[in-house]
Amino acid sequence: MRGLDMRKLTVMLGLFLFLVACQNKTNMEDAQNPAEPSPEVLTVEAGQNGEVTAPTEPHDIPPVYIDEANYTGDELEIVKLMNARLHYIWEEDEKGDMSLIDPQAPVSGMGRTKVRKVISMSDITIQEQKKLYQAVVRVTELKENDKEYNSTMVFWKKKEEGDSAQWIIADID
Repeated sequence: MRGLDMRKLTVMLGLFLFLVACQNKTNMEDAQNPAEPSPEVLTVEAGQNGEVTAPTEPHDIPPVYIDEANYTGDELEIVKLMNARLHYIWEEDEKGDMSLIDPQAPVSGMGRTKVRKVISMSDITIQEQKKLYQAVVRVTELKENDKEYNSTMVFWKKKEEGDSAQWIIADID
């Protein structure tokens, strides 16, 4: 009886391995032959003058800027700086983006992913230090790839520049 049980076990194991191998082959074929795009994706529309326009893609929609009406004074200047950064990143203008950042900042370049909007933002905390004013704000950004990123933005306004001092981005962590 023991030999019969071993044969059943061997046959069952062989059948199981065969089924697993067939499933893996099916998955590999599916990966190598992706499905055709749906007709909705390929649809184009004719405008009033008969010109053909491509459908609007999510990456064609400009970012949602922070509402500046809710801020005044230094906080307004910081929000304007944050909105300018969103604009430069969206336009892929690295030179413009880097013009907002202090040359001594540890930020080495523009990010690779565009920001769609700032989802949430902490209060802007401004502290006076010996040679400058420093502002800190925590933000959650929704990136073009639909992922949320949390970062802390640090801004400086240097006292030595007097009345002409402007806020500048010191760091983004």
